[in-house]
Amino acid sequence: MRIDPKRLAIDYYFGDLQYWKLHNIATAALEDGHDGPALRRLAGLVNPVASDIQDSEVDTAFREMGVDAPIPKNEARLTLAFESAHKALNGDSNVFDQATYVRIHLCELRDPPDDLKRVVDLSKEAQNAARSQWNRLEIELESAFRDFLKSPKS
Repeated sequence: MRIDPKRLAIDYYFGDLQYWKLHNIATAALEDGHDGPALRRLAGLVNPVASDIQDSEVDTAFREMGVDAPIPKNEARLTLAFESAHKALNGDSNVFDQATYVRIHLCELRDPPDDLKRVVDLSKEAQNAARSQWNRLEIELESAFRDFLKSPKS
């Protein structure tokens, strides 16, 4: 099983990857040729509970897989938003769904980072928009996602 350590780390440091999945990830990483004491220990856990796994050990395990860990949550958020923007613009997902995902999940219904403010504001507007406004909002959301992808931080 090929794993993407960077993507898994992004999910973990954003909070979307539960601790109990780390055992299987560590096992897969070892099978993929990564190695190190932290990976071996995590792979050896049986029915782990949260207290079995220390944050520093997870950081070390990701470094053993070649990831510059830990990844700041805001950096993980922007990476996930980048993926979301691509999905919206490539037709892999609905632009409204991706804007809602950014607003609710990535920005957690809080003030968004400046790079995502326009997407979040348009998503809020679309929430209760009349059907006659959908086309305009779709065009503006596509533009907002394109602008986000052009921003220096993304």
